[in-house]
Amino acid sequence: MSESFIGIDLGATRIKAGLVRDERILGTVVVNLDPADRSQSGVVARLAGVVRELGDRFLEPGQAVAGIGIGSPGAIRHAEGIIVRDPNVEQWNDFELGRMLGEATGLPAKLDNDANVITLGEAVYGAGRGYRHFLCLTLGSGLGGGLFLDGRIYRGADGMAGELGHIGVEPEGFECNCGSRGCVEQYIAAVGLRNYVRRDRLFGDGTEAALADPDLPRRLYEMAKAGHPVAGRYFHDIGYYFAMAIGTYLNLLNVEAIVIGGGMARSWDAFGPTLMSELHRRAYPVLVERTRIIMCELWEDAGILGAAALAGGRS
Repeated sequence: MSESFIGIDLGATRIKAGLVRDERILGTVVVNLDPADRSQSGVVARLAGVVRELGDRFLEPGQAVAGIGIGSPGAIRHAEGIIVRDPNVEQWNDFELGRMLGEATGLPAKLDNDANVITLGEAVYGAGRGYRHFLCLTLGSGLGGGLFLDGRIYRGADGMAGELGHIGVEPEGFECNCGSRGCVEQYIAAVGLRNYVRRDRLFGDGTEAALADPDLPRRLYEMAKAGHPVAGRYFHDIGYYFAMAIGTYLNLLNVEAIVIGGGMARSWDAFGPTLMSELHRRAYPVLVERTRIIMCELWEDAGILGAAALAGGRS
């Protein structure tokens, strides 16, 4: 019988994990993190509990978990299993999560950046199958990026390559939490939409309430599709700036495909036409013409499936 692996999508406020066998998610567990879970020992204990729960609920008699894979935001040293810097939880900086979870569960545990894990999932199970060179761009609250080059994830000298959301598109533009200004994710992701709304005070006295609404990107998308001129311009600008960034990626890397995922990718019909028309002005035409721009296939399951693939030695 095939081996079973646990894939974990670790976020600042939530754990989503699944038991995977034969390219299928057999069951999932979702846990919201409490403030006490922000400590390193606290989140390890929660993760270990999730691993036990998945095994108890979904393993067949005689089966065992062969390993754990984890995708986490931040700068990750993959080989050592260390979160060097987490952008959301300061307590997780210099966090030997791989070693600590391995010791807590008695199972081998591998760690990587969440965008790399999503990219691996698409490479093994999704839209990246059949390509030796592609980029996976996850357009959500920010812009995550993974590099799949020459048939494997490219991680760079320290395991931290692929910060594609931090390509500059406006030299003195919106401030970014990386410490720079004008990074592309500040113009194209959900954070970009909030930057536009804040700059324009789009909703007047209700702007601050609108900015706090987690459904604001969907609300703006619906406004744009209904013909609202300002909301429509925002999605035009997303396509414009996204094309600038993708043009840079293509000129540098000459990949076969760009796989686009994440929640904001579902508004492709609002920004995609601008992106595609602008892209021809932002990269060598021969590179644009040979590169396929395609939607992801795994959507919300990419993190779990990619982390399970990581645990199984696919890299």
